[in-house]
Amino acid sequence: MEKLLKFTMRPAWIIFLRLLGIALLIVGIVTVALNATFGGFTPILWFLLALASFLGVICGELFRILAVLESKTHG
Repeated sequence: MEKLLKFTMRPAWIIFLRLLGIALLIVGIVTVALNATFGGFTPILWFLLALASFLGVICGELFRILAVLESKTHG
């Protein structure tokens, strides 16, 4: 479990999730503008995937804050 937390706290992973969320948001906007679906994904699904990606970013940042606070109390 600790390895998973350390992986999600990496800045590269958080940046990846941010870029993924922005890309999914753009795809959702394009599918709304074109009134189209890609691979059976309706625009609302693209927005929900973007929301899930942004929630991953929030969790990663919260894990980083928690790690900093724990290091201050133990050090």
